[in-house]
Amino acid sequence: MAKGKVTMKDIAKELNISLATVSYVINHSEKEKISHDMRLKVLETAKRMGYVPNLSARSLVNRKSNLVGIMIHLKPDDPMTKKQYYYDLAAHLQGELHQIGYDTVISMTHDLENIDIISKRSLEAAFIIDVDEKHFKKITSQYYVPIIFMDCDVELQLFYKVLPDYTFLLNQAKRMLGEPYPYLIMEDVINGKVRNTLMSDFKQEDIFIHKRHADMKAFLERHIGKKGIVIGENLGVQVERYIDSSQIVVIASGAARETLLPYTRYIEVSNKRKAEMGVRILKQLLTLEYDEAAETRILMLPD
Repeated sequence: MAKGKVTMKDIAKELNISLATVSYVINHSEKEKISHDMRLKVLETAKRMGYVPNLSARSLVNRKSNLVGIMIHLKPDDPMTKKQYYYDLAAHLQGELHQIGYDTVISMTHDLENIDIISKRSLEAAFIIDVDEKHFKKITSQYYVPIIFMDCDVELQLFYKVLPDYTFLLNQAKRMLGEPYPYLIMEDVINGKVRNTLMSDFKQEDIFIHKRHADMKAFLERHIGKKGIVIGENLGVQVERYIDSSQIVVIASGAARETLLPYTRYIEVSNKRKAEMGVRILKQLLTLEYDEAAETRILMLPD
């Protein structure tokens, strides 16, 4: 059958299921509780047969909201440096989504256990920034719209994750410093896999996690004469107050790179590029143009 001519009725016949079931899956509807296995089977069959969704028609028929959610997972006592980083990523996602005709709902939450913004707002898709494994499973078991996870990682191939390639970045920073055992300064990351990737190659006494009331100055005084890696330019600016910044490399997001001193070295994986990648993936998911065999962990290399 020629590509573009396949209908939902053809898919239903191929799978020997009801047209309503196919419609619910293609339109990411939550009206019926259809298993993930069945949803995958419908989407894979639709892609194999060459079905092309008509997004405009789908929006009219199903009265879609044309809204995409951006959910930022924060801890109650997170410092402003971490919030600024996530706000910047959310702003870039909002800009990219606006360019393809979507409005956005941005939500900051300390409690993903009771998250219901997806169903309350009838969102067509969602981006979730920094979530741990426990909440990841809870979210994905309850909602059937496309969800893309930013700056977090879990061992589930079904869902896309977009994040910096921290292993590559840390190794490059060590080469730039000429120091195989530097110290590390980072934010209090929620996602366990990302946190372990960042910390696994450092001694515990050489790691400073930035929290409210944590004493960065004292940590740096204990590491006088040593070289270090700083995750995030907002933290880099704080480190520059206390030490010779030629002794550090900052892994930057572009959120405030221009605030670093001119001679501070940095490696950048910009929030803008991550947002562009995330929205590109979303478009592929909505139009079934994705490669079902492709890797869903997208590790971003330096700009």
